[in-house]
Amino acid sequence: MKINKKLLPIKVHYFLRYAGSATLVELFPLIVRSKGLSPQTVGVLWTVMPMVGLIANSICGMLADYFKAHRTVFLASITSLTVGLVAMYWIPELPIAAQASEEAFNLTLVGNATLFSRASLAYSSTLPLDVAGVDTEMTVGEGQTAHLAPLPSEGTSGIPEESEGVASLLRYPQFWLIVFALILEHIGSNTCIVMTDSVCFQILGSERHLYGRQRLWGTIGMGVMAIVSGALVDIYSQGLPQKDYLPAIISCIVFMSADILVVARMKIPYCSDEKLKMGKVGNILLHPEVLLFLMTVYVMGASLGIVFIFKLMLVEDVALAWNSDFPALKLLQGLVLGIETFGGEVPFFFLSGMIIKWLGYTGVLITSVLSTGLRCTLYYTVSNPWYFLPIELLNGVSFSLFQSVMGAYASHIAPPEAQATIQSLVRASFSIGVSTAGFLGGLLYNTQGGSITFLKVGVFDLIYVLVFSLLHFLINKYCTGEASCVALQDGAKQNDPRQGGSVSGDVPGREIPVGRGEHEQDL
Repeated sequence: MKINKKLLPIKVHYFLRYAGSATLVELFPLIVRSKGLSPQTVGVLWTVMPMVGLIANSICGMLADYFKAHRTVFLASITSLTVGLVAMYWIPELPIAAQASEEAFNLTLVGNATLFSRASLAYSSTLPLDVAGVDTEMTVGEGQTAHLAPLPSEGTSGIPEESEGVASLLRYPQFWLIVFALILEHIGSNTCIVMTDSVCFQILGSERHLYGRQRLWGTIGMGVMAIVSGALVDIYSQGLPQKDYLPAIISCIVFMSADILVVARMKIPYCSDEKLKMGKVGNILLHPEVLLFLMTVYVMGASLGIVFIFKLMLVEDVALAWNSDFPALKLLQGLVLGIETFGGEVPFFFLSGMIIKWLGYTGVLITSVLSTGLRCTLYYTVSNPWYFLPIELLNGVSFSLFQSVMGAYASHIAPPEAQATIQSLVRASFSIGVSTAGFLGGLLYNTQGGSITFLKVGVFDLIYVLVFSLLHFLINKYCTGEASCVALQDGAKQNDPRQGGSVSGDVPGREIPVGRGEHEQDL
């Protein structure tokens, strides 16, 4: 089999970047929670941080396009991401966590597994099982759903109320160190994703449908290290009072250092010498089809954001409700990440080009939202933690296909001199959704429990499919033929040789007034 040397560096980058950072990024909410923060506080932080990342990646994307400094911004983003991830490990635990453990020691042994689950949710691994008020004989039956009750107030349990805990955090230097590390991580992560996709599409040129086959190497790297890191963390943490993530930190340093060397030597083509014009970018973003696309990106950002932030928390809570001494928790979480990557993401990233040709942008967006709604609804039904594993197969449709169509569509509508800018603005919509997920998800999780939170997200996504379909119908009916509308022909037609089209979406004889001068294509 012949190796395409032009595409090899971007494949290696995807592998190293995701092998080094993706596992820690997925575990980051748990690591932050292990410092002594409650889920609602974690939710607040994940509400603010995506906004920081949004501003940063928008500015960095425009600077990269304007100064043609893609490599410099690229390297800076990888460095920022690595420093943020690694620094979090060495930040000391908040004193409030130790205080919570001491107060929990005085709890009466009431044999309430739900109380333990919520106390554990608030203070992570800081509470030993035998002092947290857990009846080790009490578990949730296989046919029952683990609906988690709200945290008790200080007057009933001795655990501080959430409002008091949040106010008291501002006094601790450790809290501000956590915030600073999160800022570095989010700026690096968001900017790195934008620059990676922008450079990838510049290298691919008109063959943007091959994006998924490059991106899947990131998924492979993530899947391998998710399983390996999960097992190593469990082995390394044996006999310790709580999980120690040092093996994941070491692998992060090794892989990300290698990635910096790869990017430093990567050939990055520049498609145009024309200067960036924000007026042209603004005209593109105001077209009805693009606005509908951005709204869908926001909804998916909110839905997938809740999955990103709270999925492993739900796995942990259900596992501890099922068995308060669940012996393979981190291995299970690693398998969850491994299956969602190898069983879901890898095949669908590989097939994404063909699926987009077949269903078109519209069909892929609808399929992704439907899959996300079904996935979150199924989370609600889980009582046996091992049942999370088959559900993660849906990640390929809900995440991989959506990522592929989001990047390909953004690349299609972008002028050649504004690739990073358009990609960053589309990612900004996604980041705003993730920010919403942090706030609403944290509030719902803390007040109604994880199962109910995911049920509500699933129902919302299924309703949005109907809203999207209606708006898409109205736009096609009332905007067709207007000069101010971008007609984005379905990928199934644009790539059909019998229609005279090409992979890049050309349909002879009809031009659009925006983007790179490609021909009409319908969302």
